[in-house]
Amino acid sequence: MLSTPPPEVDPDDIVSVDQDYKCTVCGAELTLRAVNPAEDKPPKHCREEMVPVWRPA
Repeated sequence: MLSTPPPEVDPDDIVSVDQDYKCTVCGAELTLRAVNPAEDKPPKHCREEMVPVWRPA
């Protein structure tokens, strides 16, 4: 199955964040440091959307 690559992102559109996500299938975790606000879906792992992990401040 072929797919087209996503369009180029303007560097001015990138927003700094510090959000952790966890895979509900295998438990893998990742931290996003920058995001494109136009992309409103969480990252995927094990073909499933990851869930946000809220850490106390």
